[in-house]
Amino acid sequence: MTTNLRIDDAPPATTVQDAGRTDWLHAGVPPSGPLDPTAHAAANLAVGNEPRAAALEIPLGTLHATPLAAMRISIDGEPAIALAPGESFVVPAHSRAVRYLAIAGGIAVPRVLGSQATLLLAGWGGFHGRALCAGDVIAVANAARAAEARPLAQVAIPTVLEPPEPTILRVLAGPHLARLPASALAELTASTWFVSSRSDRVGVRLEGAAIARTDDDRAHPSPMIRGAIQITTDGTPIVLGPDHPVTGGYPVLAVLRRASQAVLARLRPKRALRFVTD
Repeated sequence: MTTNLRIDDAPPATTVQDAGRTDWLHAGVPPSGPLDPTAHAAANLAVGNEPRAAALEIPLGTLHATPLAAMRISIDGEPAIALAPGESFVVPAHSRAVRYLAIAGGIAVPRVLGSQATLLLAGWGGFHGRALCAGDVIAVANAARAAEARPLAQVAIPTVLEPPEPTILRVLAGPHLARLPASALAELTASTWFVSSRSDRVGVRLEGAAIARTDDDRAHPSPMIRGAIQITTDGTPIVLGPDHPVTGGYPVLAVLRRASQAVLARLRPKRALRFVTD
């Protein structure tokens, strides 16, 4: 039995994401994976999948889809829904910036470097290395489980919380404090910042007061990780995301803690946030 899902409409940058790639930064390959790992894992667990399984990441918009065979789905860890063939459904836009659709059995797309995650910049992974659009038909990985799988009773499903306004994000001091004025970290934590509409999976650009830079803080490119907060030449902070460059020349003022990375992903453009240090 083949179990497929037809995409009838999808926001730009809707992709297939599993938990991401590991051990490839040395080769110039970022980890990819979900913007919000908590919501991604919750959706999978609610339909009985492993938390790392491939699911659909749906940013800033509404997805319309139709199952072509019986299946069970969850959105962001909500109780699973059983769907009959042809029973169209909607994943509506939300106050959170990104949502996750998991299908019992997982999504059947090829693995690239050990992962099914889409890396849009390289055209790798996911559904032919690209974002999903109307008319695409994706296969369920384990069709025999698609209609019958249930959440694992012994596994707690994480709760996907609504970020407060303003949202408080926790950071550690970064490795390049010496390349910036002594006041730079204090400026970062004293200011209220706003998520820019120019953000994407590579990084979240923040709007607000510029962070001062020294006259000459140039240096050779350094290794980068998800959560690094780079300060551009005009003083704009950019928080690197799952598709981040693996090296960079901008100084890293701070690093966003892992738990706060998921919270940042939930903030729509123009949402306010503040940073605190541990």
